Amino acid sequence: IARPETTFQVTNMLRSVINEGTAAGARGAGSTLDAAGKTGTTNDLHDAWFAGFTPELLTVVWVGFDDGKQTLGLSGAQAALPIWTQFMSRALAGRNSVPFEAPEGISFVEIDAETGKLASPSCPKMIAESFLPGTEPTEICELHR
Repeated sequence: IARPETTFQVTNMLRSVINEGTAAGARGAGSTLDAAGKTGTTNDLHDAWFAGFTPELLTVVWVGFDDGKQTLGLSGAQAALPIWTQFMSRALAGRNSVPFEAPEGISFVEIDAETGKLASPSCPKMIAESFLPGTEPTEICELHR
């Protein structure tokens, strides 16, 4: 139903959650799978979850108390992500990591992680971000010149 370019962009954003965001603990725990996902926590730390996927497998982990009275007191990254990481590592053990394939019509541009503008050579953290042609940033980062 959705355009392949659009779904890839969402997937690529969710890859960033694992590579450098709230779920970076998966990398710290040794996961090398090309994966994407999203942590979740209720406002009062009652429940925690992590929904993550590779091109081959989707897994959602929920941690909490179903009585509605007790509070877990942990975030999705603290409670659900370690379970997800361990499960996915075991479920896909012995298999090569299958990469998410970018469809035609996607371009990758190096941007400055802090400003979202085109990276200059002096930017301390650059990331390759996916764009539809014509939507790439045009301004160069001035913060790190």
